[in-house]
Amino acid sequence: MKALIHLSFALFFLTAVGQVQADPLKLGRNQGSPQTLATLAINEKFFQNQGLEVELVYSQSTSDGINAVNVGKLDAGLSFGTGSPLTFAAEGAPIVIIGGNLAGGHPVLTTKENAGKYKSINDFKGKVVGTPRLYTPDVVFRGAAFKAGLVPGKDFELIEFRRTFDVLEAVKSGKVDVGIGSSAVTAGALEAGLAIPLWSNDFFPHHPCCRIITTQEILGKKRPDLVKLIKGLLMAEKLFTENPEAGLLANMEDLKLDRKTAEFVTTDPHIQQAVDPNTKGVVAMWEYMKSASYIKSDADPKSFIDTSLYQEALASLKKEQPNEPFWDKLLNRFKEWN
Repeated sequence: MKALIHLSFALFFLTAVGQVQADPLKLGRNQGSPQTLATLAINEKFFQNQGLEVELVYSQSTSDGINAVNVGKLDAGLSFGTGSPLTFAAEGAPIVIIGGNLAGGHPVLTTKENAGKYKSINDFKGKVVGTPRLYTPDVVFRGAAFKAGLVPGKDFELIEFRRTFDVLEAVKSGKVDVGIGSSAVTAGALEAGLAIPLWSNDFFPHHPCCRIITTQEILGKKRPDLVKLIKGLLMAEKLFTENPEAGLLANMEDLKLDRKTAEFVTTDPHIQQAVDPNTKGVVAMWEYMKSASYIKSDADPKSFIDTSLYQEALASLKKEQPNEPFWDKLLNRFKEWN
């Protein structure tokens, strides 16, 4: 098994011309959240072989992570959702979405004895609901409630938390009847014996999540490295598609999970791995947020998305492996999603 991924780590190496990369690319991730493609890319040296030094850095919350990207402490974020970056961008932050990491896959949490009570958004009426403010699953839940005509404070009590781990603890302690979780707490919820009666996908099918984000300033300074990042993640997506077992083993090692839990957080069909930026999905999320009055902005959400890095990375892989059908598949997907 490959070397353990620590709290913060870096891979040092020589490039093909014998020169060491001056600065590592600092990538932010949320604590406890599976980073299947990034973990595979590191384990399989997909970044290293391109001459890219990578340092993964944990953030305690999505807001902390985006703020770190915003002020230049991180070069990019891998697992800070879609709703939060869009909220920051709507408020004037120079956030740019350059790719994707995950789609869907956020759990609704409750106790096993109450699991049968939640089959649709309408079943939240009269309940005490815990939600992690500014997280993508929070946006998805609020939008679904709005569309169903459910009003927070009237039809159900809504308690906001700063982190999804706080939501998990609130469900465990009985402070809330049901919690809106994120992928970062799925393993912890299973270990605690909680139930997952619904997923964010049930509220908003195929919604994008965990966009790869950076800023305009960093993009101007480190574009070549960011293209290499996406290229390495695309190679990892190919490996995971062909061999899901590799991703499962990587997450077992990275997150210290038993095999059953690792299978659930890696290969469950609600959790989708895709590096594509998915412009159409992000725009739909933006409109979803506006319809629920989550954000108020007349900005064009496409102005926060730059697909050119993804296109460049995919074109490079296609040039290197012209007869590989997987790259043609991703090219067709890009045309459909963007």
